[in-house]
Amino acid sequence: MSEAKPELGDRKTRSGPSSGSFKVARVEVQELAALAGPELVGAAGADLLSDELLVERTLRGESAHFDLLMRRGAARLYRIARGIVGHASRAEDVVQAAFVQAYENLASYDRKLRFNDWLSRIAIHGALASLRRASYPPKVERRRQLELVRQLEDAVDQLPEPFRIAFTLCVLDGMVPSDVAQSLGIDVAELQYSAFRGRLRVRRQLAMRFDDVESRAFGLDLASADAILNRVRHRLGLESGEAQR
Repeated sequence: MSEAKPELGDRKTRSGPSSGSFKVARVEVQELAALAGPELVGAAGADLLSDELLVERTLRGESAHFDLLMRRGAARLYRIARGIVGHASRAEDVVQAAFVQAYENLASYDRKLRFNDWLSRIAIHGALASLRRASYPPKVERRRQLELVRQLEDAVDQLPEPFRIAFTLCVLDGMVPSDVAQSLGIDVAELQYSAFRGRLRVRRQLAMRFDDVESRAFGLDLASADAILNRVRHRLGLESGEAQR
């Protein structure tokens, strides 16, 4: 038998939002920054760290890094919550509660999950709980502007609850159906059917294609994001930048 040749691809490819040498270089910067410590990496360097490294820094008592985690995740959590509860102010409350819960349970974060996915699950469960507590149907907010994004949001608000939830998580946010089904406690086939029916209803109502605006629906403006984060900081006692754990 011939001697086995060494494999050239033994080193696993790092995952990330980009590809090629830039992706590898970015990960290397993250790892080096993590080793450097807070005395060498200021606020400008912290935004290069991965979510998981920011979690480690937060657990070491560097609470300013949790602020960056919140800014990275606020828009996505709001979109998830807004689509589920069907009301803007209630969605903001869900996002605030999700951040507080995440901070208070940060030590139990499951490292098998991406931090963003773990945070999203907290928001999903919080939004569903808020929906169950509501004794009235979600208010369909009327808006003055009639641009396509706003028309899409109105159309989603009017969907039956199962369709609205499935459409928001699987279509607007692009989450993996199996993960969503597990979080909601339903069958994957049922979830995919609801998402498909929801999308079909919205398309028929709008009578036009809206692929280019789906990712912008239920957006969180900067002022609202700042207000949510300020309330979270106040709740956790982080205004001074020191964690009170």
